[in-house]
Amino acid sequence: MNSLTKIIVVVFVFSFNGLSAQDFPYHYFAYTNPMVNNPSFAAANNEMRADAGSYNLWAGGFKPLKDNMVSFSMSPDFRKKRKRSSYDTRIGLGVVFLNEKIGPFTQNIFQLIYAYHIPLDKSSFLSLGICGALENLNINVNSLSPLHPDDPRIESGNNNSFLIDGGFGAAVHGEKYLISFSAMNLASGEFNFNNNPAAEIQNFRKIYLSGNYSFKLGADIQLQPAFTLRNSRLNNFNYDAFTALDFKWFTFGTGFRSENSIFV
Repeated sequence: MNSLTKIIVVVFVFSFNGLSAQDFPYHYFAYTNPMVNNPSFAAANNEMRADAGSYNLWAGGFKPLKDNMVSFSMSPDFRKKRKRSSYDTRIGLGVVFLNEKIGPFTQNIFQLIYAYHIPLDKSSFLSLGICGALENLNINVNSLSPLHPDDPRIESGNNNSFLIDGGFGAAVHGEKYLISFSAMNLASGEFNFNNNPAAEIQNFRKIYLSGNYSFKLGADIQLQPAFTLRNSRLNNFNYDAFTALDFKWFTFGTGFRSENSIFV
């Protein structure tokens, strides 16, 4: 896909089945910027690339959920005058910032990424990547009308919590196909707000197995069906089925999530 089509991506959700079925935004932006949930994609197909995205969920006339993403990736030797092949062995560096606001909760994630790309043959290469992440969770107590005002997360006055985490990913890129695997939040710790265990919010390890295939429909048109298998906070596996039409300057796609939601 042409990187210019992904500078600004706005995703609209037409229907959903329960906000509790949604997990934090790693997979929301994955089809336009796979580096979000797989660090091996840093500078995999572009020597330098910038992305920004916004995901909004509407329910009953208001927005209970909003996610934002900004990322940048580059190959350290992109300034070399020699024209490089997409299948040269090379290094990729990247940064990702993710922000989610859902009710009184705001979560921020900052990732630093290192990737290494190894040619397998003239038409395919293997990508390996790792990332370190700093995560912050904030609760806006002023927006709450609690049934139990003695909740320790409200009484403590300490409504900010930080975690240091990380992840890894791998992908095989072919001329028409892509297969990738990644695991994020490997430490899967807890956001602690005070010494009371009731004030902890458990994070969870996120696993993704994805694949897609490209069919050329014309000189500047490609059809790309994709499938992602992923876990959830409840330790069961869900999936996304997605199809995109990639034009020269524009990409349109739609998909179905196993939580009974359709996204465009």
